[in-house]
Amino acid sequence: MGNKYYNYKEVNDWGDGSYLSGNEDFDFQRLIHSEAGKHLIRARGFMTRYSDVDDPELLRYWNDMGVRCEIRTTKSEKWLAFVPLEAYENKNMNLPVVAIFRPVDLLAVAFYEYMIDLAAQGEFIALIYSSEDLDTNDVFYDMIQETLRDFPADPCRVYVTGHSHYGEFAMEFMRRHHESIAAIAQQGDTAGILLDFYGSSQAGVELMHGIDMPLINVAGTTEMVGIFPINTDAPGVQSDSPLRRRFPMDRESRIASWKRRLYAMRCPIPSDEDIIAAANGSKVERVLGFPVDRADIIYAEGSECYIGDIKNIDGNFHFRTVAMENIPHTTCRFMHVLSWSFLRRFARDLKTGKVIELY
Repeated sequence: MGNKYYNYKEVNDWGDGSYLSGNEDFDFQRLIHSEAGKHLIRARGFMTRYSDVDDPELLRYWNDMGVRCEIRTTKSEKWLAFVPLEAYENKNMNLPVVAIFRPVDLLAVAFYEYMIDLAAQGEFIALIYSSEDLDTNDVFYDMIQETLRDFPADPCRVYVTGHSHYGEFAMEFMRRHHESIAAIAQQGDTAGILLDFYGSSQAGVELMHGIDMPLINVAGTTEMVGIFPINTDAPGVQSDSPLRRRFPMDRESRIASWKRRLYAMRCPIPSDEDIIAAANGSKVERVLGFPVDRADIIYAEGSECYIGDIKNIDGNFHFRTVAMENIPHTTCRFMHVLSWSFLRRFARDLKTGKVIELY
């Protein structure tokens, strides 16, 4: 339930929190007086403490943590590589690579500070890059290949992720380069697939249906577009919100987008009636708004996390959706924990193209 008296040094740095983009159900006070809020505001401090990603003090901060931030340029595009220091000494580490779609700036390192922390712990090499153009983003493939060439990295364990529309950029990149991607994590993105939305198309849906791509989608229950539950009209979105012109808000359209996602993920597609009936199912099904094959609820940093897994037609659990209670349109530390916990289970056999389940 939270405690309004839970405090930490930076609690007064929040301001009014309007930049968090929550819907009408978002409880701002509950978030800031929680562990998730504490980590969020501390991460946002990067934007005031440092001048840019190349600030010598910031580079020293990363180095002291155990990771080197290399600022590189490929085909005139700047990108960041966060490499565990041990990788410069131990050429046998065989590290995974996580490609994070986000423009190179201080907000990127604030959003993904915990992923950088995981890189410092030796979990993987983290790369940060994105433009606002789908075709330009193809250069990320060259950056990944450069990373595989220059560091002890594992080409069978390359993952992509992104938040909000950068999650859509990650999806489009995956569709174009799926042979070399082991799994994907979308964050703060729609539960279903919208057509004509940052590169998505029916052709892309058909392509995904023909491949096996493990995917996790993690979003908040109080996102500004009312993502969950999928089997209702979008909850908590103001009637005059301009978002209503861009995102489907009615139940019928939302269910159609969800069935499109299931088809793309090679999962059995329930009827509209069965999806609507999830309102009377388990707690996880009620929150998510659709039936699942496996459910779990975990508590983390002030939020209940509702986890729903759905089997694909081969009987494999390669598709996971997570709704994080009272999280608005932002990343948070445990969102990255959930994402990495899923991604690290998978590798790809580059000869056969098949998914390898590691855990």
